[in-house]
Amino acid sequence: MYNALDGPQYRLKLDDKIILLNDQKFELLNYIDEYGSITEASKQVHISYRRALKYIGDLENDFNNRIVSTKIGGKGGGGSKLTDQGKLILKEYIKVNSILKMHADVNEIEGTISDIDVKNRIANIYLNDNKIILPLRENFDVGDKVLVLIRPEDIFIKLKAQDSSVKNIFKGKIISMNLQNQRVRLTVDIGAINLFVEVTDYLKEQLNLNLGKAVYIGFKAAALTVIKI
Repeated sequence: MYNALDGPQYRLKLDDKIILLNDQKFELLNYIDEYGSITEASKQVHISYRRALKYIGDLENDFNNRIVSTKIGGKGGGGSKLTDQGKLILKEYIKVNSILKMHADVNEIEGTISDIDVKNRIANIYLNDNKIILPLRENFDVGDKVLVLIRPEDIFIKLKAQDSSVKNIFKGKIISMNLQNQRVRLTVDIGAINLFVEVTDYLKEQLNLNLGKAVYIGFKAAALTVIKI
């Protein structure tokens, strides 16, 4: 995910091509698909016709393919419509946006895939000295940038490092505590990043959790959602 003047942009990989799309560009394409007109679509998005053409041109250059087909006047009138490639862009953006909305209240970890174990279907990213093991659910390559999502309630917390089948275990320190939705939300500093962890009040009392306390947190690779960015 990238931040630009027009808002956050998502990096979509389609047919081995990389395009950057934000909400405004998505809405422009969506309205072209709905109204069959670039002029009407640009009005709906509150941008100039010239800017709409620039957006379309930039996307077509990135994708190296036509995404909007325009017919000039004549019998039956003119108009614009999305090509199959244009509709594919809409579909992929909706998919990515839906995943992010479902995980609106999650930990986000950005990293680059450093190595892949095809046999065991896992990939690794490193955050300083911390290695995070990811599930290999789609075609990733070494060097791909990914966004890793993990829900606070899917992270467990312990006071000691214990032998476990869970490989993603990190030593950290509690730096904040808040009550949220009748659960205690902790912020744990693991060195490279801070992660939110949710626990019950009972567990907080049992482990005597407090600010500055050293803890170990962990999560299963299966609990992670991984998006290529």
